[in-house]
Amino acid sequence: MKKRIIKIIIFLIVIILSFVITLKYLSSINIVLDEELIDILLEESENTNFENRLVNNLVKQITSSKYINPVGYVLNTYDVDNTTPVVLETKEIKPTVYIYNTHENEKYSSTKEININYSVKDASRYLKEKLKTYNIYSIVEEGSITDVLNTNNWNYASSYKVSRMYLDKAQKNNKDLVFYVDIHRDSVSKSISTIKIDEKKYARTMFLLGLENPNYKENQVVMESLETWLNINYKGLSRGIYKKQGKGVNGVYNQDFSPNCILIEVGGEENTYDEVVNTMDVIAEMLYEYMKEDL
Repeated sequence: MKKRIIKIIIFLIVIILSFVITLKYLSSINIVLDEELIDILLEESENTNFENRLVNNLVKQITSSKYINPVGYVLNTYDVDNTTPVVLETKEIKPTVYIYNTHENEKYSSTKEININYSVKDASRYLKEKLKTYNIYSIVEEGSITDVLNTNNWNYASSYKVSRMYLDKAQKNNKDLVFYVDIHRDSVSKSISTIKIDEKKYARTMFLLGLENPNYKENQVVMESLETWLNINYKGLSRGIYKKQGKGVNGVYNQDFSPNCILIEVGGEENTYDEVVNTMDVIAEMLYEYMKEDL
């Protein structure tokens, strides 16, 4: 009978120790079996004090863990004076870049690997994730330009009116925004919209500057800085700065909203997912380098 009890106790020990060791692995807690317990386990089981010593030491080992000792856990987790949880101070993440697509339905070429039409909206979402790697947090506008146009029975030319509404709302809700990027896709042929740099293909970029913005020179300074950086680090990737004004064009492109409001054409309709993504990697790097110096 005594041996049966000992076997049961040893079985329980194995289960409990397995549990404790698992906690140690998952939570990196520092649990070390003391020498007394080791000595007990190595002793002859016929020793008359074996059971008592074993149980007493085991209880001591288990209750020393904050994960098993409820009193210790409560004392470590709560403020004893007012019993309120101890809250670790965390830094609030504030987005500084707003990414949007005035012409949200512009799409790229599908491929065998990705049998869907990758859009400028998808490219914007990718840019958001890439900026995170530089510790730059951003917002991608998920509101639908098309829905607003249809609801109000507005024509396609009113797209910039809608994106302006979204810009106003974004700034109102996020006071720390400093950069506003409108991602578009051009309609030029692939021979014009694609370049190979160091054995990697990219969808070429082009900045669009609205000369009917009364403060366009401020936006021009920003675009020229970005253009210069691209020409130094990825020569040939940028197709330059296209200046537009006059009859039949918008001429402002919401760039009166902020000097840091820029419009970038990325590739053409024949560019692939990989080519667009490669360029988004560069745009993220470009924004990081510019904002690092500018801020």
